[in-house]
Amino acid sequence: MTEIVKGGNLPVPGQVWRIAVVRRAAGDGVPEVDASALLLDADGRVRGDGDLVFYNQPAHASGAVRLLGQVRDEEQRVADWLEIDTARVEPGVRRIVITASSEDGTFGQVPDLLIRTISAGTGEQLALYEVDDASTETAFVLGEFYRRDGAWKFRAVGQGYDSGLVGLAEDFGIEGRDPDPAPADEPASEGGATPSDALPEAIPEELLAKVRAAEAAVPAQPRVPAQRPARVGPRSDIELFGGDFPEFVRSGKGRTTLTVDVPIPAGYVVVDSTRAGEGYFCVESLDEKGDGDALLANTTLEDYEGRGLLRYDGRSPLRLRVSAGGSAWTLAVRPVSTVEELGRRARGRGGDVLLYTGPAGHLSSRLRTGFDHAYFLVQGYGPDGGDHLLANVASRLPRDGRPLPEGPVLVQVESADGDWSLEVRPPRQSRFWRRASR
Repeated sequence: MTEIVKGGNLPVPGQVWRIAVVRRAAGDGVPEVDASALLLDADGRVRGDGDLVFYNQPAHASGAVRLLGQVRDEEQRVADWLEIDTARVEPGVRRIVITASSEDGTFGQVPDLLIRTISAGTGEQLALYEVDDASTETAFVLGEFYRRDGAWKFRAVGQGYDSGLVGLAEDFGIEGRDPDPAPADEPASEGGATPSDALPEAIPEELLAKVRAAEAAVPAQPRVPAQRPARVGPRSDIELFGGDFPEFVRSGKGRTTLTVDVPIPAGYVVVDSTRAGEGYFCVESLDEKGDGDALLANTTLEDYEGRGLLRYDGRSPLRLRVSAGGSAWTLAVRPVSTVEELGRRARGRGGDVLLYTGPAGHLSSRLRTGFDHAYFLVQGYGPDGGDHLLANVASRLPRDGRPLPEGPVLVQVESADGDWSLEVRPPRQSRFWRRASR
């Protein structure tokens, strides 16, 4: 048996493998834990809800993955056993991730958590990975089997989630809706690394500080300057957020402060910005004292183009400060009526603002970036100024999923140094996830 650390990998000969998710048995403050597996395509997504093997769906239709049951020993340890037959894995499946989740507590309360891989034919123990850094997580991707150059390998992952099995599964494309699920139609991703290419790493403290700050209180409200398409949302909805006015466009270079000299009614406005070249680029509104008020662009992306959202009080003149080194830039202040509608899915790069007019649902968001770590923030705003935190995560490949209120809601992709995608799903349904018994 080989003990490996987080990120370590080993070749897996083509045969049947049994995987044990081991931990201390529940009781005396230790919560119940469930093991499960997700079968993922080349884009790191399930093809449908049938690609989740868990307590309510213990075997995959292909027969390649199944839950075998649970075993306890005299040392108060318990193991959920899974079986993977690599010869029966369908060609469209590129990864099989092994997960653990808890509905009753966090993994900081679960001692001796580990994953062990054993040959079903010979009993040989291939790999052992012990999780020693769990804290507030309610779900873990412990390890994964993945194809590489026509062969299978096993990797210790150790990626924690604070959203339980439901949130973790939804991040991989599970909808869990009733009636019986149909195959997913998620389009292939465009560029960026897939999750199997990136290993979990420690998150810098400055990024974690941003996450904590956004959770505690949503910060003050605070693209390309070519005219956006005419609004596609119902006029009655968009008019709740702000009135029309003549657009204001200015270009410049480097750092400057400018005053918007067109009449703007109170309400939300959007600020489109472009910056040629690379380096730090920041656009912010200023308060009456000349201090920074709301961030409208804050990025190091090369050749940036994006859109920010601002709630304007209609009283004092709107002033903006641009910081762009020696780069050329263009700003356009436009009415919120120019935003596009968020349907079921949306993709983009950098900041953006979309109008959601549908029923209450669940918003899944994902960021692909070339940075070692990135901070991803998505916020929603109602016509009355009420705010909703829709994504708030710092990691190598940030993903999040949160409730989306009934529209109309302005959805602002605020911190996104990379290519992002949003997907609106129906509210979580209970029957798919409801456990018959422990």
